[in-house]
Amino acid sequence: MMEKRGININRKPFIFLSVLIICVSLVFSSIKLEVIANNAHIKIKPEIGGENIAQVNAGTILIGEEKRGEWYKVNFEKEGQKITGFIHEMLVKVVDEGESQSRYLETSLAKELTQEEITAEINAQIENSKKSIREEQNLGKAIEALRPLIPKVFHVSDLHTQKKLATEIYLWIGLGYAAQNKEFLALREIKNMFQVNHSYALEISRNIYDPDIAKIINLAEKEYLGLIEQYYLKISTNPQDAILKINGNEVGKTPKTIKSDSPKFFIEINKKGYETIAEEIFLVAETSEKEFILQKKGRSINIKSIPSEAKIHLDGKIIEKKTNTTLPFVEFGNHKIKIEKKGYKEWNQEFELEEGEGPLEIQVTLEAKEYIKVDQWGGKDTKFFEAPTGITIDKQNNFYIIDESNLKIKKFNPEGVFMSELAKNKRELNRLKSPFAITMDHEEYIYVTDIKKHCVMKFDKMGNFVLSWGKEGSEEDDFNTPLGIAVDSQNNIYVADSVNHKVKKFSHLGIFINSWGNKGTSDGSFMYPAGIFINDKDEVFVTDQNNLQKFTSNGEFILSWGHKGTAPGEFDRPMGIYVDNKNCIYISDTYNNRIQKFDKSGLFITKWGSKGSQDNQLNFPLGIVVDSQSLVYVVERDNNRIQIFSTLSE
Repeated sequence: MMEKRGININRKPFIFLSVLIICVSLVFSSIKLEVIANNAHIKIKPEIGGENIAQVNAGTILIGEEKRGEWYKVNFEKEGQKITGFIHEMLVKVVDEGESQSRYLETSLAKELTQEEITAEINAQIENSKKSIREEQNLGKAIEALRPLIPKVFHVSDLHTQKKLATEIYLWIGLGYAAQNKEFLALREIKNMFQVNHSYALEISRNIYDPDIAKIINLAEKEYLGLIEQYYLKISTNPQDAILKINGNEVGKTPKTIKSDSPKFFIEINKKGYETIAEEIFLVAETSEKEFILQKKGRSINIKSIPSEAKIHLDGKIIEKKTNTTLPFVEFGNHKIKIEKKGYKEWNQEFELEEGEGPLEIQVTLEAKEYIKVDQWGGKDTKFFEAPTGITIDKQNNFYIIDESNLKIKKFNPEGVFMSELAKNKRELNRLKSPFAITMDHEEYIYVTDIKKHCVMKFDKMGNFVLSWGKEGSEEDDFNTPLGIAVDSQNNIYVADSVNHKVKKFSHLGIFINSWGNKGTSDGSFMYPAGIFINDKDEVFVTDQNNLQKFTSNGEFILSWGHKGTAPGEFDRPMGIYVDNKNCIYISDTYNNRIQKFDKSGLFITKWGSKGSQDNQLNFPLGIVVDSQSLVYVVERDNNRIQIFSTLSE
């Protein structure tokens, strides 16, 4: 069945309409039709029960001029006269010019049946299909069995009986579609029912109590009577301002009232961050309202922290779960997350959660808020150290400390026990006059700067002297008060040449490679550089008079932070520096007598210490290292000790 509705359709209820007749004809080019049933009737009007003006057999060729609903308007000749009439679409087949017209199976009506036999056969099939539809079994087969009864109805000679049978067939086809939840198809067939015989349609549908089907029947009758020309639907969403599309065409944003000449259409609702709604709509009233609750899109987040069991705050709300855990659904969009644990600095971050494969991974290393003393080596009351200044650590967590005592380099095992093997080469070590900083390369050779001899001395791990280079001066191979010293992954040696305001780079044999810097306060310039450290990326960190600068291994400036002062992130002659395996940066803020800790981008984390000789106090801190257990070792020149700190946590 083909049907077209428009805004200006004029339906007059007092006109008796045949099945599927509409007021606007579909115009098309003439087509060739071949009759596929014997004794097919051509009617004067396109309606079941209409007057017959001719009878044709299978194989007859007719020329169709136009189609009105389920009826073709055809021209043919009868007794030499040209006649115009209508034939139902189920009685003919559209054929091409070259298609054979000789083979058609004749229906059972090709036999000479009596009117009683024809009616009985139709009624029997109706009853079989009704039973299946009532029981909602084999609905597709039941509908398929009812559809071919329409052409058979034309062979019933009594027009009243013909209309009643057609009315009942259309009702049960509609009920079959309704049982399949195909409401629009059900509406079309039930409307056909009213068009065939309005009064009888009301009679046979009166006792249908299913409220959903009753709505379809009521709607079909209103359409038949011409009481509905357009349907109106107000669409709103929560939240609003979603993009609305009708049958693929964008019509605006919600809330929006749309109108349609059909009760059936397809809608699509889109809003960023929300699931798309795509739904076929079937309206059962001329005016309706419908609200859609939009479901936010999101993904899960795996969130871990070191240490674990930290509280999670998402967008200001405490999550019941603690790290390490999975947040199963977090909406797309901008969020704020905070992680906190007693004794540790809060971790805060703003981020945008976007679409992606799998969960978002967030891994956090919490930094301790507070450090406390857990041990110390030496002290003012002992003679073990004399003005210690530098410290380094080897792969086995052994420590090497330099001072100005009779044994210039002292070795300790990881437990802090003094190891005496270096003392065997005391004379070799005493080549040093005033050592300041110490480091060790990957082959375990020891390098020490001497601020009075203005040189670098190299020893093996047993304390045997290997070589030295440098003298007082300002040339490439000269130094003027060399302070900090560090080694990169290629065993190249970097020296903070303090009074020359440069960083100098040498091979492990003391051969000059390059240098950078000049006296000044701009980025890349120095004012008495002191501490130096190289991380696992061969990036060079240098403490200057009142700040810290970061360079590539070739001396290209990367970033800097800090200026003179006592507030967090400010410095007063920082001299010692160390970067741990988490890329946290520790600085001996020497004249402020404290340690400051930063993340890799220079964000302040924490600080501890004040001037004094008591526990947790510091007096002229210089060298600093962090071991594999995150213990912090600080060399205090004026307290003649190494103080060891650990984090205060639960």
